[in-house]
Amino acid sequence: MLPIYGTNLFRNLPSTFAPLNFVPVTPDYVVGPGDELLIQIWGQVTLNSRFLVDRSGSIFVPQVGSVHVAGVKFDQMHDFLKSQVGRVFRNFDLNVNLGQLRSIQVFVVGQARRPGSYTISSLSTLTNALFATGGPTPQGSLRHIQLKRKGQVVVDFDLYDLLKQGDKSKDEQLLPGDVIYIPPVGPQVAVAGSVNSPAIYELKSAGGTTVGDVLELAAGVTNVASTRRVRLERVDERRMRSMTEITLDAQGRSTVMQDGDLLELNAVVSQYKDAVTLRGNVASSGRYTWKPGMRVHDLLPDKEALITRDYWLKRSQLGQPTLTYIPTCLPLTPYGIPNLRYGIAVGEEGSNPNWRYSSTRNPNLIGLAFGSEEGSSYRMPDGQTDSDADTSTDGGLDCVKIAESQTALSGANDRYTPSSAANAANGTNGANSANNQNQNSGGNSSLPGSLQNGSQQNPPPSNRISAASASLGSTVANASSGEFRPKNNVKLGEPDIDWSYAVIERQSKINLTTSLLPFNLGKVVLEGDTSQDLELLPGDVVTIFSKADISVPQAQQTRFVRLEGEFVSSGIYSVLPGETLRQLVERAGGFTSESYLYGSEFTRESTRRVQQQRLNQYVDEIALQVSTNATNNAGRAISASDTAAATAAQAQNQAIISSLRQVRATGRVVLDLKPDSHDLAQIPDLPLEDGDRFIVPRVPSTVSVDGAVYNQNSFVYEPSRRLGGYIRLAGGSNRDADKSRAYVIRASGSVISKQYSSSLRGNSFDSLHLYPGDTVFVPLNLTKGNTIRIIVDIAQIVGQFGLAIAAASVVF
Repeated sequence: MLPIYGTNLFRNLPSTFAPLNFVPVTPDYVVGPGDELLIQIWGQVTLNSRFLVDRSGSIFVPQVGSVHVAGVKFDQMHDFLKSQVGRVFRNFDLNVNLGQLRSIQVFVVGQARRPGSYTISSLSTLTNALFATGGPTPQGSLRHIQLKRKGQVVVDFDLYDLLKQGDKSKDEQLLPGDVIYIPPVGPQVAVAGSVNSPAIYELKSAGGTTVGDVLELAAGVTNVASTRRVRLERVDERRMRSMTEITLDAQGRSTVMQDGDLLELNAVVSQYKDAVTLRGNVASSGRYTWKPGMRVHDLLPDKEALITRDYWLKRSQLGQPTLTYIPTCLPLTPYGIPNLRYGIAVGEEGSNPNWRYSSTRNPNLIGLAFGSEEGSSYRMPDGQTDSDADTSTDGGLDCVKIAESQTALSGANDRYTPSSAANAANGTNGANSANNQNQNSGGNSSLPGSLQNGSQQNPPPSNRISAASASLGSTVANASSGEFRPKNNVKLGEPDIDWSYAVIERQSKINLTTSLLPFNLGKVVLEGDTSQDLELLPGDVVTIFSKADISVPQAQQTRFVRLEGEFVSSGIYSVLPGETLRQLVERAGGFTSESYLYGSEFTRESTRRVQQQRLNQYVDEIALQVSTNATNNAGRAISASDTAAATAAQAQNQAIISSLRQVRATGRVVLDLKPDSHDLAQIPDLPLEDGDRFIVPRVPSTVSVDGAVYNQNSFVYEPSRRLGGYIRLAGGSNRDADKSRAYVIRASGSVISKQYSSSLRGNSFDSLHLYPGDTVFVPLNLTKGNTIRIIVDIAQIVGQFGLAIAAASVVF
């Protein structure tokens, strides 16, 4: 909707109209009743007083008498008073000034937003009064505002002169009794489209304003306005609308505008003449000049034109030096002044509250830079001051006291210590944390479905750290030097170019349909094949794709695979076309003599995404069923204790669901290797994908026992010891254990449960043979207390029934 030009000037109305009492008065200001004169006389006579002009227009000067000053202009007041005092005294001089000014009353009528009577300062002008009243209404005129004095129109004020030219020559000073009349709005025209100030404008007079005049009111046309076809919409004699097209030449600009006309200018079409567009995975995308006979090779003369700027930017950042860690809390001198040689510029600090990093925000910088706290300012985390530490700070830094065991002197922080979130994601001690959570939360769980079984209350095996990862020491904080946090990696900075496909988008000049002309980019740029070097036409759009834009066959993808652990040449390898896992390991030199192929771990990113999606769906189903059960339980509650129990169970279930939502899939693919696997021939010929990771640990020497046992621990592996023997080493199952649902997580990633161990050929589960790196898990029995509760409920019902029979026998 087009605005009415000029109305935004009165959008922010003043809350009060403050009189202008402390500004210099103009020389032509006329003194009148209510004004205050400040007169100073020195010489033969001395006088310094304030005199208020009375209703008769006079002031009384001591030893001089009454002096009539009303109607005298301020620039004439000095000479006038000097002549009046000179009739009595000689040899003197005087100075006159105005003090408190009088207030005047004016009237604002007509199409004003707030018409009425206003008491304003005597220095106020016509525009001051307009602002005090909120300006004209949308139905009021901005071009013929009349100031009437004694029945005569003194000024016909055009507010457009002030808005367009800054002209206040007709902004008359107000006098008592003046009337400001805002008449109804005159003829109006609208200007829309590609002009600098589209709005609805009021014409000064009907019949004398042309298109050129209106465009000047609209601040002219924009630099992209089309002057060839300008639409003029008009209401003919208030009967019907008509449409006329004019051009902005001399004749078109002289067209006379009428009341209600709408002038609309369109911008030129965003069409480029003789140009082709290059976009996508290129160094310089944009529009290029088309020339007759131009082909694709003219746009892409060499393969360097396909390397994006982001690629070079990221490559250049790889060689930049990074700063080491610097303490946030600056060491203090003995006088309490921060030692600035340890500081860095403001804004270069990292996000960690204990450290300031370099501007690269390197996440690998952890640890403290000093071995002691001497000379440093620290504050206890709970806000209490340590008596042994200096409580002063370096100017507002939040200093947290760090234990001496975690400083660089001990070297503890030089090694990678995963956070709790990382532990949840990697599954470190997942069974132990789940076991402790279930023990703390009690045995009354109302989770639906399989979560009612004790064996399923613990995190799934995918949330546990594998034996292969544990053997590398990547998540153990107190192991040897192999557990430093990794800092370097090799990965694609930008996706590679899709050499097999590029396309030209072309619009037909005949029927305006769009067609796609594909061509082989590699043959054009690399081989110079003229059959693929298509000719370009004006308006063509050439799009170059990367392998991230369109999924290409695996053989054409750039694939990086990590081989870690017991390989002759561990590292990151680029997979050759058609190369499998077995062939890649052979190219890497094979395994070392200490490799444990049965405990290897193969992870894949695409598998991880699928696993995570299914896990999220499973948790969502559980959450829905828990919510349904909570509603049903609330409806079945017959006492306050039942309601409280249902509420507590619901809170517990929500906490467990929140924990399940923190579980992250690992993407592990079980290779189903035999325990005695040791050479390349036993590795499956698995096709490789980008991001695959194959970890082969050395032979572990332990077997772990976790869950509801008296001593969760790892025990030295002995080939002759069976599953039951390891459980006995852990003290056996405790009284909360669900021994019927125990299971074993093999080092290979497979799981064998006691509940479905029919393949053991009649042997007991306790006689199961274990291998190095295996984990035995005994879950909690969370339904153990339900039987006792049912018995108590039945006893209460029987007791109440007996009391009812006894009461009935007494009555009858």
